[in-house]
Amino acid sequence: MRALAITILAVSLSALTMAQAPANPQGKKGGGGGRGNALSDKRPDLPANLFTSSSTVARSTMRHEWADIPMGKVKLHTWIEYPEGDGKAPVVLVMHHGPGLDDLERSVADQLATEGFIAVAPDLLSGFGPKGANYESFAFPDDAIRASVKVTADEALRRYKAARDYALKLPRANGKSASIGFDTGGTYSFRFAAEVPGLNAAVVFYGMPPEQSMLAEIHAPVLGLYGGDDDRVDSTIEPTQAAMKKLGKMYEAHVYPHATHFFMVYAVEGENGAAVAQAWPTTIAFLKQNMALQ
Repeated sequence: MRALAITILAVSLSALTMAQAPANPQGKKGGGGGRGNALSDKRPDLPANLFTSSSTVARSTMRHEWADIPMGKVKLHTWIEYPEGDGKAPVVLVMHHGPGLDDLERSVADQLATEGFIAVAPDLLSGFGPKGANYESFAFPDDAIRASVKVTADEALRRYKAARDYALKLPRANGKSASIGFDTGGTYSFRFAAEVPGLNAAVVFYGMPPEQSMLAEIHAPVLGLYGGDDDRVDSTIEPTQAAMKKLGKMYEAHVYPHATHFFMVYAVEGENGAAVAQAWPTTIAFLKQNMALQ
């Protein structure tokens, strides 16, 4: 419980800082990963960070839309971005962190679309907002944090499965799919690989593995990306590697020295920028390899 409380506190602080973060009025390129002014610059080959996500989403030229996916009495509010052109493309399901489907998570979807994927980012808080509304209805980030506690893991996975089913029926979907998640979303991405046999790949950014009894159900290759200064999560890596190896499963883990939990968010802290600059190209190469995207 204490670890959970610390995690929620960290996520809450992340969300509050995010709400106060300056936009990037210059729309500058470059920076990040140790080059340029990471507070206001965004490298075109990397996702936006804490300080550049809002301007990235606002200025995106990628085709995007909201879809409301029927799920009984609730409609799953889902952000979808498409790559350029009109050709078929694989689907990547974006599993958001604790604060919800904020600009930071939508900017990840934007980056995935620029790399040639159909990015599908469901709002797990759909229907959990005031008067049954969605994430954007919360007045403060902490309100969204408290509401997220009501979304059980089983319900979250049910919603992600519905989003994947919907996405695979999109006219441009080529039948291949993967998941990518961050923190809580990373934990869901790992478990999703165990619950969805048809998944082609799963990417886990500083998330926890499922129970070892579930590892045998995983068929997709899993990529894990972790900060070296994240003892709670890092302590799970070696046991998971051993279990996955014994089961004949593919689990590739990268630990970036002196990077923290949430290193994709706080790219200007310590060695986090260097971690992002290595982790994201590794992610894209992994997704393209496992979904045959050239």
